Amino acid sequence: MGSLESSETIKVGAIFKGDKIIPRWFVWDGRKHEVKEVNYNWLDKQGREKVHCFSVTDGTNNYELAFHAEKTVWKLTKACEG
Repeated sequence: MGSLESSETIKVGAIFKGDKIIPRWFVWDGRKHEVKEVNYNWLDKQGREKVHCFSVTDGTNNYELAFHAEKTVWKLTKACEG
């Protein structure tokens, strides 16, 4: 796989606890990936829209997920091996 930059819409299972968002799993490329750990999270802006970004791992690979709050859409923005 190497490294893949993307903006593919994906399905994500997440816990919303107050103002905190915790992604638990996502479906990409026909597979369900369990989020073993959230490495880092940050808030970005695209125009007026807030985008909650997450660097996560499934224990093998690393991914960046983005939650577009206004549109309530999740996107996979990056996938990296190991």
